[in-house]
Amino acid sequence: MSFPGSAIARLAFAAVVAATALSPAVSAYAEVNVSVGVGGPVYYEPAPAYVAPPPAYYQPAPPAYYQPPPPVYYPAPPAYYQPAPPAYYAPAPGYYGAPASRPRLSDMQQRALNNCVLLAPSEQRRCRATVMSTVR
Repeated sequence: MSFPGSAIARLAFAAVVAATALSPAVSAYAEVNVSVGVGGPVYYEPAPAYVAPPPAYYQPAPPAYYQPPPPVYYPAPPAYYQPAPPAYYAPAPGYYGAPASRPRLSDMQQRALNNCVLLAPSEQRRCRATVMSTVR
């Protein structure tokens, strides 16, 4: 193909054809220096910042040892040992003699006897004696 005109026009036509052919490649590669010796600043696209992928969530399996509680709770099986004796043993009957019978006090007398404890220790015996002297 013969193109009429000067050599500059032919060179410009070749540059346009080359630029058209390279434009898909230029757009695919982002780090291309477009300035052709003009002396302007060259801008580079920054590298993408690393972002960790989102965590993968999953439903953990239930523990292997788990069993639902039974519907009824049964009493403990019988023990194979004798239970401990009680902490206090009552005195043997008749060893100390028959226990003294306490006089029956009215409600008011019982409250007065209970309040004797609130007095000074030296006054408590006299208070008890006074209350007991009123018993029939």
